[in-house]
Amino acid sequence: MRDDDLAFVERVHRDLRDVTWPEPAEIRATARRRRRRTAALAAVAVLAAVTGPAYALKDRPEPPPTAATRVPVDASPARAEIPLDSLLAVTEVPVKDAVQLGDAGLGEVVRLDPTLQRCGDDRGVPAVPAYSRYSRSQTLLSPTREGRAAARVELSQDVYRLDSLVSARLFTHLRALLDACPEWHVVENVVAAGETTPNESKHAWETAASSFAGDESILVRHVPFAPRGPASGRTLQRSSPVGMTVVVRVGDLVTVLVPDPGLGLGDADLEALGRTAAQRLCGAANPPC
Repeated sequence: MRDDDLAFVERVHRDLRDVTWPEPAEIRATARRRRRRTAALAAVAVLAAVTGPAYALKDRPEPPPTAATRVPVDASPARAEIPLDSLLAVTEVPVKDAVQLGDAGLGEVVRLDPTLQRCGDDRGVPAVPAYSRYSRSQTLLSPTREGRAAARVELSQDVYRLDSLVSARLFTHLRALLDACPEWHVVENVVAAGETTPNESKHAWETAASSFAGDESILVRHVPFAPRGPASGRTLQRSSPVGMTVVVRVGDLVTVLVPDPGLGLGDADLEALGRTAAQRLCGAANPPC
């Protein structure tokens, strides 16, 4: 072997010794996220090809669990995966001919209202990530028709299996956020008429109902107001519709329902939907109903 070849080999050997390799848990978490993202994109692509125009699902980023916060997965029979029939059936949601997409996971963070958490951060209620042992989710899409708009998300549902201490902390944290954030003002930049303009946004949250289903339940109403320019007071863009979130616990299972405002469901309708979701959880919960 030539001297320059030996020098090259020695240099590679030295460089490899300086490489910091990720922990095995981090590698597995990265691979799991990539698999789920690839599967979701493949499902969307197939649906678009079959039903018509393409559509996009909202991305809900989530931090990977760390060694300090991850809840260890227990493989005993009392901590089983979540069966499909724990989710609402398509016929139980007022969306005609809905298209259903689903997913399942391990160690997923419980996802509530990210804007409410931003307000909580501002008001001194720091985030308390709650990680599940198992999770299952579904997204119901309105069907597309030729010549009509692309499919839209009509309802999303997540079901999480949590340690009992984690589920208690989750509802305590949600109530603390709602108490701290009846209203929240935030100044952000928006693009209006091709220019970036500072504007003031206002949000309001309230507990629309509680204790209507399962062991614990909360119906959260989020009212976003139209952003206005601080100097002129002029409305810069339309406000988003009022959002509703249903959170229900049955035993060690917690479900989060987020319907599209276009469904036109009132508080009583959402409470009834929460009770139906609670009945679906009964058979798989620990302890069962």
